[in-house]
Amino acid sequence: MRCFLVDHDGKTLTSHYLPVNVLHPKAGHAEMDPEEFWLGFKDLVTQTISRAGLDVKDAKCLGITCQRNTFLLWHRETGRPLCNMITWQDRRASQTCKDWNASLQFKFLHTGASLLHFVTGSKRFLAASILLLITQQVAPRLYWALNNYPNALDLALAGKVCFGTIDTWLLWKLTGGKVHATDYSNISTSALFDPYQMQYSDLVLSTLGIPASILPNVKDTGGLFGHTDEDIFGAEIPITAIVSDQTSAMFAQGCWSPGDVKCTLGTGMFLSFNTGRKAHASLTGFYPEIGWKIGEELVYLAEANFPSCGSVIQWGLNFGLYSDPSQTAGIAEMVESSDGLCFVPAFDGIQVPHNDPTAAAGMIGLTHNTRKEHMVRALLESIAYNFKQVFEAGKSELNLEVNRIRVDGGVCNNDFVMQLTSNIIGHTIERPAESDITVYGAVFIAGLACGFWESKDEIKRFWKLDRTFDPVVDASGKGVMLDRYRNWQRALERCLSWYPSSEQHKKA
Repeated sequence: MRCFLVDHDGKTLTSHYLPVNVLHPKAGHAEMDPEEFWLGFKDLVTQTISRAGLDVKDAKCLGITCQRNTFLLWHRETGRPLCNMITWQDRRASQTCKDWNASLQFKFLHTGASLLHFVTGSKRFLAASILLLITQQVAPRLYWALNNYPNALDLALAGKVCFGTIDTWLLWKLTGGKVHATDYSNISTSALFDPYQMQYSDLVLSTLGIPASILPNVKDTGGLFGHTDEDIFGAEIPITAIVSDQTSAMFAQGCWSPGDVKCTLGTGMFLSFNTGRKAHASLTGFYPEIGWKIGEELVYLAEANFPSCGSVIQWGLNFGLYSDPSQTAGIAEMVESSDGLCFVPAFDGIQVPHNDPTAAAGMIGLTHNTRKEHMVRALLESIAYNFKQVFEAGKSELNLEVNRIRVDGGVCNNDFVMQLTSNIIGHTIERPAESDITVYGAVFIAGLACGFWESKDEIKRFWKLDRTFDPVVDASGKGVMLDRYRNWQRALERCLSWYPSSEQHKKA
């Protein structure tokens, strides 16, 4: 959890960080204590302002960005949580997803969508004909929560329950329980909201038996959500932006036009294409989401995520291949190739374009001559290869001309990964001077909404380039590189459908 104070010149005056405690009460469960989270948030903001030597009254506005799809339920009248926050990594609803995806209701949904596609030719209905629930979405975990926590469903049906993601919970607490709301970027990835119709999905709510009364109001990403209660920080602060973490990074990177691409390389990989005012109906697994809505400006994104990116490097560290992740690029460059060794980073299955939760991680091609350097290189190559397969799937399906590709997240600081990625996709990649850029999207949107800055042209100058990675491989070298990539694809295919779904559920 981080808090930044930024001035009119885009300069960070001070920042502060507090760790967040993730609880694992059972195998596959990942939770956070909502009251502990709130107290930490409140303390974080107070300490950050104090560190800068400023008065709370000097704050022009407050913006919030947070991870998506982590949620909780609380009592509307008392404000007390009915459960801990259930994080997006939580796998307790794996069996719920399996049951619903195989249910008669979903079979009817798929059949009806297929017929509508036949009649209308709309790809939106074709995409719905293959729609499946996954645990990263809110909908299946919310269904589980309502049907497993004591009295949760009865209270919800009586109109006494509030549902909210992290932003909604913080907004509720900050305003003293006066505002129950979220923004389009956070709710549009929940599977509760129809991004094509810009409203909650009656079909999903009725199918899963989720009362609409528990859901927050959906507001523009930038605009006045309310004011902090004076008793919390000592003065009221206008809350003028709520935005999801991936959208915030996209906005901070200046990826504002159709064809702009942003890739966050953190624990997981999130690749987003700006598709303009049109929501894309994907057949390969790209999620159509609302990037931001600010007044008349509406921007859609097509996003794919892959859960294993930085976690691949962390695995190598735990395995003892190196003592610090910063060593990996140097170790990989000690050998000219991985000598046929391929690493498939499917610790949590494979998503776009294979969408196989039963895939397994694996290392294929070990020989008597394999050394540590080959293994490290294979780990880093797997990140670049996975970037390529997701990027190419998106570029092909979206039929967009790519304007720019900008990266952020901890892994983008690995020059070996970035250069190999640029080489293999044949595009220039830009890395900003500030690789941990997510927070600035919320800052800029909040500042624009309250008039701190007048236009996006004014904040465009705040983005600074660290390094450009241009493709630097000749035709012969590219042929060799593509052969290695195709060999990696062969290894990936051998890891697909490895676990029976029941075993994958236990593994989760």
